[in-house]
Amino acid sequence: MLNEIDQFMSYLQYERNVSEKTIEAYNRDLIGLYKFLCGDYERHATWQYEVQVTVHDEDILIETISKDDLTSYLEFIFDSGLKRSSIERKIAAIKTFFKFLYNRDIIARNPAGRIIYPKKGKRLPRFLHLKEVNNILDYQDVTFIDFRDRALLETFYSTGSRVAELAAARIADIDMASGRLKVYGKGREERFVFITEETLQTIDRYLKERIKKFRILSEPLFVNNRGGGITERGIFGIVVKRARAAGMLERVTPHTYRHSFATEMLNQGADLRAVQEMLGHRSLSSTQVYTHTTKERLKRVYDRTHPHALLNKNKKKSD
Repeated sequence: MLNEIDQFMSYLQYERNVSEKTIEAYNRDLIGLYKFLCGDYERHATWQYEVQVTVHDEDILIETISKDDLTSYLEFIFDSGLKRSSIERKIAAIKTFFKFLYNRDIIARNPAGRIIYPKKGKRLPRFLHLKEVNNILDYQDVTFIDFRDRALLETFYSTGSRVAELAAARIADIDMASGRLKVYGKGREERFVFITEETLQTIDRYLKERIKKFRILSEPLFVNNRGGGITERGIFGIVVKRARAAGMLERVTPHTYRHSFATEMLNQGADLRAVQEMLGHRSLSSTQVYTHTTKERLKRVYDRTHPHALLNKNKKKSD
C-alpha cells in the first residue's frame, strides 16, 4: 500500500499539478488509513474495529482492502469526534486514491466506489481466550525467530503493552529480578508493566539464542533477523503471521493482546483502577469498555454467594 500511495502522490504532483498543501493533506489522510488497517488506532479508540487485509513483507497488499475495511475506517474517524469537514476530506482522499488505482489497472475493483457515511454504534473489543493464546503459541522453537516471536507474544499478553511501547523497549528497561518492564506510553509518559515468571523464562531463552546468533546484545529488547530494532509494522506482521499459522479465522493484532490482557485481569477480579494504571489509560472511561466481559464472572459470584441462588441450586439437586 505504501508504494501505491507514493505513486498516487506523484500522479497528483506531476500529472494533476495539485497544490503542495493538498498533496500533504491527502498523503496524511492515506497514511492514517494505512495505520488504521495495521491496527494502530488506539490513540483515538477504546474498542476494536473489524478489518480483514493481508500483510506481506511488512506492508498491506492493496488488492485485499475491501469496502468493509474502508467502512470500518469511516466508523473509526466518526468515533474519533472529527469535524464533518475533516471526515469529508478524508473520504475524498480515499475515493480519489482508489479511483486512480482502478483506472490505472493497479486494482481489479474499486472498494471505495460506494462507501457511505456509517452510523455510530458501540463495538466491543475483540479479545483472545486463554485457550486461543495457548493455541497461537503451540509451535516448536527451532530458529531464532521462533524464540523471538514466542518472547514477544508472551510479553504482549503478560503486560498489556501497546505495540509502540514494545517496539521502543530496551534491554536496560527490563528488570528480570523484579519482573518489571519500563515502557514509555503516549507523550513519553513512563510506567512499569509486570511480567509473569513464565514469560521471564521465555525472554531469557530468547536472549540466549540472540547471543548465539549475534554474539552481543544490542540495545533494543526485540530485534529483527538482522539484529536491528524491530519496527511496529514488523511486530504487527509477526502477530498476524503466528495467528494465521494457528488457524485463527478472526483478525488478531497487537492490540488484540492488549484487549485480552485487560479482559482477563478484570475477569479474575482485578480492580478497575489498577487495570487502568497498568494499561496507561489517562481516563477511567477508556478502561471501562472492558467491563462487559466481567458480567459472566459476576453472575458466577452471585450464584455462589446469594442465599436464594444457593437455595434454588440445592433444590434442583434434590429434585
